[in-house]
Amino acid sequence: MNERFPLEETPRTKAAESRGLYLYGVQRARTWRGRRVTQAEEGLLRVRYRDLEAIVRPVPFEALELEAGGVAEHQRVVEMAMRRGTILPAPFGIVFQGRRPLLRMLQEQYLMLDEALGFVDGQCEIRLHLATVEPAEIQSASDAALQLYSELRRHARAAVPFPRDDNHVLSAAFLVDKGAWVEFIQRAEELGSHHTELSVDITGPWPPYDFVRFVS
Repeated sequence: MNERFPLEETPRTKAAESRGLYLYGVQRARTWRGRRVTQAEEGLLRVRYRDLEAIVRPVPFEALELEAGGVAEHQRVVEMAMRRGTILPAPFGIVFQGRRPLLRMLQEQYLMLDEALGFVDGQCEIRLHLATVEPAEIQSASDAALQLYSELRRHARAAVPFPRDDNHVLSAAFLVDKGAWVEFIQRAEELGSHHTELSVDITGPWPPYDFVRFVS
């Protein structure tokens, strides 16, 4: 695409440009208009490009360590934004060196972000973890887990299996309509009850973390 759009950037001091901007996610700009800023939103900024807004917070421009407090704060802001509208949640730890690199990303990835927002609009994520009750029943449990996954996949817009680990025979994320997530969980629990060789752990609703990929 050869068409270029001007960057919507307000004048900033050199000091402001040198600090970092921590990215929580991207939403449609209209989801913030006319809304009162709550205490939970204090300190957040919204950097706009066309009809998109990146939700950010000023931070020092440096690599962030993966620690529980920071991850919890990230999730809190993303989940707050999800309650107000559709969000493309960024993974923990993306920091831009000021507004210009952030705006450049929004400009260069505009079509992808626009399409992604349309795909996850009105959806939430449900996570499923299936484990064996008895280690000796691993094959039977694996077959039952695949059957359960296939059945649930029919009731979701999309599904992403996770890499297998030592604790689960199958783990996956499902993209489910926000108005139907309770029924989806109930269906998963009912299906799980028919397979006594399986232990079912299902959580949600979450923002669609596993259905979004950011390239910073």
